[in-house]
Amino acid sequence: MVIEADDPNWSQSQLETLSQGDLFAAAPEEADWEMGQSWRSWRKTYGDQWEQKFRQRYETELIEQRDTHFYVGTIHQHPSAWIIVGLFYPPFPPDDEQAEMFGG
Repeated sequence: MVIEADDPNWSQSQLETLSQGDLFAAAPEEADWEMGQSWRSWRKTYGDQWEQKFRQRYETELIEQRDTHFYVGTIHQHPSAWIIVGLFYPPFPPDDEQAEMFGG
């Protein structure tokens, strides 16, 4: 995961994009929102240590404890740059179900 600082001064075009509404508002999983909210909350709670907590949650826990899938896409202005636009992380199936899926 790459974490980079961004310019806090958004252009008028970016602000207009945000006001368009959320195509996936009714979706059961809103992990992209969840990651943003985690960052906002943990930055206040943990100060300079926020990144450690963030990585623990999204790089370790979601990989070891969940069957995590990424929804990826591109941005119109940068069609060759792929980004994660959402996550789906159901629990791993029980071992017997997993064996059946893979012919065991």
